[in-house]
Amino acid sequence: MDITWLQGFTLGIALVGAVLGIINTWHSLDKVRVKLKVVPAHAIPYGGTNELLQFCIEITNLSAFPVTVNDAGVFFHGTAERGAIVAPVFTDNGHWPRRLEPRSSITVYSQMPRARLNHKIKCAYAKTQCGYTQTGSSPALKQIAANF
Repeated sequence: MDITWLQGFTLGIALVGAVLGIINTWHSLDKVRVKLKVVPAHAIPYGGTNELLQFCIEITNLSAFPVTVNDAGVFFHGTAERGAIVAPVFTDNGHWPRRLEPRSSITVYSQMPRARLNHKIKCAYAKTQCGYTQTGSSPALKQIAANF
């Protein structure tokens, strides 16, 4: 059975339409998903800043909609315990919860996290008010975990 050029052209157009439909569906589903970037780092106090604030977590909202973050801290290896930052310091002297507009970020400052019950620090986390938790790590956090 031979395929004419018109049938081949029609098949090609149908395949392009199917692929574009799949890409459009994936893109639509991706737009409604919560996306946060969590980057732990060293904080260097200067000026009149509290000398104990040597750790920070930068949280960036990569979603297409506003997200409210109400908790941040670290997770530990080998346990379900978390080390929440209960008294965070923000540059604007704000407090939890924090509403992040799309593509905006906040930095949570705190004292150096300490290991609990001989469990080393695994990663940093940020938790939204809707219950979504995003984790993140960095070379700075690995260095902090190795020193404590």
